[in-house]
Amino acid sequence: MVVRQPAQPNIKYSGSVRIWGGVLLCALVACVLSAAPVAAAKDRGAKPRFEVHERALRLSLKVKASHGYEGWVTTEGHRRVTLTLQKGNTLVEARTSGRVTRRGIEAKFGELGGISVRFRGRPFGPGFRDGERRCRGRRSALEEGAFSGTIRFRGENGFTRIDARRATGYVERHYRRVCLRDSRGDSLRAAVESLFGAIRLTILHASGRVNHANVVLEASAIDFSPIFGPGSGFEYNVSAHSVERREGVRLTRSVSAEEADGAFLFRHKKGETPRSATIAPPRPFTGTAKYLKEPGLPASWVGPLAAHLPGAGLVALTGSGFRADICRLNFATLLKGDGCLPKPGQAQLRLLSGLSDRGPTPQP
Repeated sequence: MVVRQPAQPNIKYSGSVRIWGGVLLCALVACVLSAAPVAAAKDRGAKPRFEVHERALRLSLKVKASHGYEGWVTTEGHRRVTLTLQKGNTLVEARTSGRVTRRGIEAKFGELGGISVRFRGRPFGPGFRDGERRCRGRRSALEEGAFSGTIRFRGENGFTRIDARRATGYVERHYRRVCLRDSRGDSLRAAVESLFGAIRLTILHASGRVNHANVVLEASAIDFSPIFGPGSGFEYNVSAHSVERREGVRLTRSVSAEEADGAFLFRHKKGETPRSATIAPPRPFTGTAKYLKEPGLPASWVGPLAAHLPGAGLVALTGSGFRADICRLNFATLLKGDGCLPKPGQAQLRLLSGLSDRGPTPQP
């Protein structure tokens, strides 16, 4: 099966306990996420014996991009086509509708470019297994080969460029199958909650609209002291992204600063949500911002904080149209799907895991 290979967490701690605890937590989050839908059904009282795996078609190919960016084109179903560009902690994603078959891809990214390629390949090795054991129905199929045609992209303000006529990649086909439910995901989930459930998160979320784009800032502080002791300290992360639609294309730009010690400052008091905080992240961010919540009044969010987003230049992360809030919760609450900020399950787990899509890799 073609899977997305997550990047290894780049975590540096002063103590060996935090090193292994943080790395293990990051590695297990992805496994817990994959088991979440089944676990949710169990929480509602249902105990299904079988799982239904629906039909799916996915194509993926890697392309060369300029200025240090790596590029991937991936598809979902017969219409969704996504071009992802990444360089370090900077990511741009262009998503559009096109025509996708097992033989190729046809799609337009508006004025930014397009893709028109045909696929020629062969079955991926005799040792390929799709991981679906104890199932009834046609097994999944994976082909590796080459895409030929044209792939063009021109990033705004010249941040990157793609002009390719050939790329290697994969075609992945899944068929409807009924499989005996694997309870190992529930066991893993329970183990993760037991080991790391007490870890506390403080998260600041600010959102607004800038130049026809929805802009979001997320800052997190992960407190490891409940399981590793008072000396283990915090792990900080600050990220910003914008989302806009143009000519039928959904364009997302993201940057983040990891290991940003001191970038998210607030008064730490057990059992209480902070009423004030200061965000002062390193590059690619500039400036600072302050959050203040007085009783009975809306929270204020002020300062010259901004971020350099690829293709968009310096984008403000504060202003009259922005709204900010802070919440605190523990990892066990997060695993149950609860939260206190918009789309908690997505944003907060992303901050925890530090995972990013670095392109599809075949898994024999």
